Amino acid sequence: MQQLESVRFPEEAGVSSKGILNYIAAREEAGLEHHALWVLRHGKVAAKLAFAPYDDHTPHMLFSLSKSFCSAAAGFAVQEGLLDWHTRLIDVLPEVFPENPSDWQKMITMHHLLTMGAGLKPESDGGKRGLDWAKQVVACGCDHEPGTHFAYNSMSTYLVSCMVQKVTGQTVRDYLIPRLFKPLGMMKPDGTAPDWDCSPDGINVGGWGLWLSCEQLAPFGQCLLQKGIWDGQQVLPPEWLELATNARIDNGNGDHPHDHDWNMGYGYQFWMCKTDHAPGQHPRYRGDGAFSQFIIVDEKRDMVICCVSGVPDIGKALELIYTHLLAAADLEPAGEADRAALQQQLASLAYPWPVHDGTPLPVGVYTGEDGSTLTIEADRVIMPLDKEQNALFPVGRAEESGGCAACCGMQNGELKLLLRVLNAPFSLDMSVRFDNGKPMLTIAGVAQEGKTYPLTKQ
Repeated sequence: MQQLESVRFPEEAGVSSKGILNYIAAREEAGLEHHALWVLRHGKVAAKLAFAPYDDHTPHMLFSLSKSFCSAAAGFAVQEGLLDWHTRLIDVLPEVFPENPSDWQKMITMHHLLTMGAGLKPESDGGKRGLDWAKQVVACGCDHEPGTHFAYNSMSTYLVSCMVQKVTGQTVRDYLIPRLFKPLGMMKPDGTAPDWDCSPDGINVGGWGLWLSCEQLAPFGQCLLQKGIWDGQQVLPPEWLELATNARIDNGNGDHPHDHDWNMGYGYQFWMCKTDHAPGQHPRYRGDGAFSQFIIVDEKRDMVICCVSGVPDIGKALELIYTHLLAAADLEPAGEADRAALQQQLASLAYPWPVHDGTPLPVGVYTGEDGSTLTIEADRVIMPLDKEQNALFPVGRAEESGGCAACCGMQNGELKLLLRVLNAPFSLDMSVRFDNGKPMLTIAGVAQEGKTYPLTKQ
């Protein structure tokens, strides 16, 4: 089976160690928290970056990067004659349509769903309750004729998942096991398939919910770059790959110049990217998800970047990768000193934890206005996350528990607490000030609503 070979130094794959050092420095200056990245060039792993406490082999929440894999499942279904790109949704799932569907509803095809051009009203993308998600989506109706207007809609991808499951009798996850996950070596170490969240109807949600690590993402990215070939065999359907990774709809809807990562065009669940070369020549495209989960393919440079992150601003995260990691292929090979410096840094990449200055913690139980509690003991702080799980913050050292890592410490009279979810972008960054005997708790962190409120000691 084809393996992604790791090299001793990035230069052996045509990437400059200096460029990667530039990325590490720029990331720190920008304060953006990529969790793990793999840099591939010429079919080799030029560099693996993992910032402790995160790693590159734990499956990570992918959000909308899942869409690209759902798209691949549709591609296999078409290749096997079970669907067509212009198969109408109503012909596969008539049971989810109202009694008298509109002409626009009846026009929706898989092509429209994959290109986010189904014309569904914005409310169709809202949260769904109970069973019959597909019926709820279709019931919202259309506000544009299918094929005429781009509107990003995760439930469109869910409908693709429904179509694939209807014609194959399998969830997209199970359908992809022998076609993608096994051939590319993307199964979990215990031999089981990657996890993919399901709706209450037992259908993979499609547009989100897949969990993969950088290590698992990399073969898919490299296979895309190799035009679907893996280990000398055509694994990915060629027709699907051509349709998926080139613009099929104007995602600026004619209102914006093509100069931005969100209006360069959209394929079948892939975004076209800003490039530094002629349009239409050696394209750069990506699958992406919230908080900056990426597979970026740059054909000109023969490169792939895979990334899992906790960065809310996707644009800033992309710019950092373009400016330093992709550009590292354009730099002269680094000298021995820079190579050694990079190896040293790669071995010690880590995000900081609160430092404890030795001041005793103000022991006690503190209650917030919302009823939440903070129990401060001599050597740790306890905070309930939900009815079943507490967050434990040891003093002066980070410990892992329940899929999280946490630590706390006193600094100049202020209690600092930090918790990181190890398989997702989420974090809790908290502080408690004890000025004048009136404790004030401030909560921030990735995917947290920043707020400050008083605590009362019981």
